[in-house]
Amino acid sequence: MDTASHVELYALQPQVSLEDYASPAAFSARHRALAARVDALRERDAAGRPRHPALVVWPEWVGTALAFLGQVSRVRGQPTLRSAMKRVAWAEAFPLWRTWRELRPPGWLEGLHVLLAPRTHRVMWETFSAIARDFDLWVVAGSALLPANRRGQDTPDFEPYGTRTYNTGYTFAPSGHCVAVTRKVNLVPTREDVLHLSPGRPEDLALVPTPFGRLGTVLCYDAFRAPHTSEEPWFVPCAQYLDSLGADVLAQPSSNVWPWEATAPVDTRGGARSRGEQWHAEGLASQLPALRHVRYAVNAQLAGGYLDQRFGAPSLILGRTSSGEARVLARSEHPREEDVLHVTVPVGD
Repeated sequence: MDTASHVELYALQPQVSLEDYASPAAFSARHRALAARVDALRERDAAGRPRHPALVVWPEWVGTALAFLGQVSRVRGQPTLRSAMKRVAWAEAFPLWRTWRELRPPGWLEGLHVLLAPRTHRVMWETFSAIARDFDLWVVAGSALLPANRRGQDTPDFEPYGTRTYNTGYTFAPSGHCVAVTRKVNLVPTREDVLHLSPGRPEDLALVPTPFGRLGTVLCYDAFRAPHTSEEPWFVPCAQYLDSLGADVLAQPSSNVWPWEATAPVDTRGGARSRGEQWHAEGLASQLPALRHVRYAVNAQLAGGYLDQRFGAPSLILGRTSSGEARVLARSEHPREEDVLHVTVPVGD
C-alpha cells in the first residue's frame, strides 16, 4: 500500500428525520447525497483524479432507526424510541416468537434486535460499501444496533451469532470491502443500557492500515478518558488503548441527545458542568496532548432527530501539533443543522 503525503478528512453531520428510514432506497439516497457533497470538495489533479486519499466519518446511531424500515407510519407519533420499538415488536409478533423459540433471547427487546439485524445489516453494508467504492473513499459508517455476524464482516449476508446486540460500526476501504467492525465498549448510562445492549471488548478494537496511517475507531463515549458516573468500574479509555497500539488517526462517530448548553444529566464527577463542558474536559480534545501516536481525530455528530431523539453537538476535526498541543482544525458552527467539515492535512513525519 502506497504511503500518502496528505489526507482529506471529513466529518459529516447529517440532519436526520424519520423519513430517512422509510425504505432502503430512502436511506441510501440520503447518504449518497452527502457523499456527493464530499466528492464535490475533493482536491483533484489536472486529469480530474483525487490528489489525496479521503477519510469520511458518519455519526454514531445513523443506522439505529433502520429498525423502522417499512414501519415509519406505525411508529410516527410515538413518545419514545422504546415505545416505537414495542410497536414494531407487535407488528412482528409471529417472526419474533419464532426468533424466541430458536434462540431464547432473555427478553423481547433482545429478540427484536436479533430479528431485525439481517435487514439492518444489509442496508448499512450495501449503502456504505457502495459509497466507499463509487466515491473512492475510506468510510467509517457510523453505527447501528447489531449482533455479531456468523457469516463474517465482509458480506451483506447476515446470520446472528447469539443474542447479544452491540452498538456496531463498520469501516469500508475504497474497494468497497468492509475492513473492520467496531463494537462499542462503554455503554452510556440511561441511554444505551435501557436498550439492553451488550458492551464490546476493548481487545477486539482493531487498527486498519491505510495510506495515511493506522486508523482506529472509537464510538462516542469510548473516546472519553473517564466515566460519567462512579458506578462504571469496567470503563475503558479506548482512545488511550488504541494510541498504545500505534493509531495515527482516530474516527469518533458520535450522537449527543443531551442539550449542549444545559447541565449534563449524567455527571456525578463534575458538579454543574454543561454537556459541552463535560465533553471538552473528558473527550478527545483533553487527551490529545498526552497521546503518543494519534495525530488527528475526526468527530462526526448527528443533527436533527426523530421521536424523542433530538441530536445536537458540534462536529470537530482535531490535530496534535508538533509541540503536543491539541488544535481545532474545523468545527461546526451550527450543531443542530446539517454540515460537512473538511480539512486537508499532512501525514507521516
